[in-house]
Parts: sequence; C-alpha cells; structure tokens
Amino acid sequence: MSVLTLSANSRSVTGRKVRRLRPEGIVPVVIYGGGNAPRNAQVEDAEFERVLRAGGNSQLVQVDLEGEDINILVREVQRHPVRHNLLHADFYTVNMSETQQVSVPLVTVGAVTAVSADLVMVQSMDSVEIEALPADIPASIEVDVSRLDTPESPPITVADLPTIAGVTYISDADEPICSLILSRAAISEEEEMEEEELLDTDVEPEVIGRGREEEEEEE
Repeated sequence: MSVLTLSANSRSVTGRKVRRLRPEGIVPVVIYGGGNAPRNAQVEDAEFERVLRAGGNSQLVQVDLEGEDINILVREVQRHPVRHNLLHADFYTVNMSETQQVSVPLVTVGAVTAVSADLVMVQSMDSVEIEALPADIPASIEVDVSRLDTPESPPITVADLPTIAGVTYISDADEPICSLILSRAAISEEEEMEEEELLDTDVEPEVIGRGREEEEEEE
C-alpha cells in the first residue's frame, strides 16, 4: 500500500481571519489527538485535494509539519455548499500500534450479466465500516458483482467481501451491498397484467338474503 504524504505549516491566523487564506489556495486545518493539545496548521488546497482523491479521506496520511512527521487520519472535511471548494479539515493523530474504526469506500468490479430491460442492479452501500491498524487501512475495497449472473442471484452482502489481512469488518455481515431488482418498466407491466387478470375474472354475485315473495311462499 502506497504511503500518502502531505506537507503542512503551522498557522497563526485564527477565527474569522482564516477566510483570507482560502483565496490564496490555503486550507486551514486542526491537528488533534495523540495526547497533544490541538494545533492550528494549514495545507495547500491542490495538494490536499490530490491526497483525498488518492484515498486520504479514510486512509493513513503522513503529514510533514515543518520537519515533524505526524501520522493522521482525516476525520472531517468541510466544503462550500455551492462551490464545493475546501473550507476546513480536522486531522486526528493516530498511534500506529492501535486499531482504528473507519469507513472505507466500496468499489464495484466485474460485469453484471443478469442485467436486462427487466432487471437492474442497485448498490445500497457506498462504504463499509472496518477496524484495522492505521497502516493496514485500505484506500477502498472491491465488490465483485459478476456473481449476479442470474435473476435468482442472492444479494451481495458484507459477508461476501474479500478477506483482507489485518482488516475486520464491523458492518452487519447480512447487510446487502448490491442486488438485482425489477426495473420500473417491468413492475408497471406486472401491475397491468394483475389488473387485467382481475378484470377478466368472473365473480358470481353473493346472495345475501332471500326475497320477500320467496319467504311468503314458504309460509
């Protein structure tokens, strides 16, 4: 597994004044944990984006803070609600000998041969919760969807994920990740057929009582 690295500098600007940093391509961050008091720092926007794309949102990142190497996990990233540019991030210092619980992205691989006009594949989980030592945390976990090869194929669950050395899955083993369902067109067609069957069914009227004349004749 490749090591993700990121350069950082100490930051003296705090409070509302940090808004001046962002137009310059600088993202304010806070480094906390590890038994140390929180430290204000800053990183370059472009470099941080590169690290995030490489899996830094869940994977171990080695931060060089002015010559000091700090192993961190990115705990929170704030983005602008419209422009989506980076606004702030929290870095959590980790002990390399202690396991961490993190959410790792799921990536589908393979072809779903059972997909047709009537069947579509849905992915109900985008990430999975795991526990591992910081160095063993993968950037992503592959989900082989090629096993969905017939309409009767059961859903792929957390239990079907690959075994990875040093990684323990925390998410419910029976939780579905990918499954095949009827398309909207197929559901509509099925509902129409059911309605037609109901209309074509001859239902005899139920007799709920006898007429008065019939009762008088019997008397």
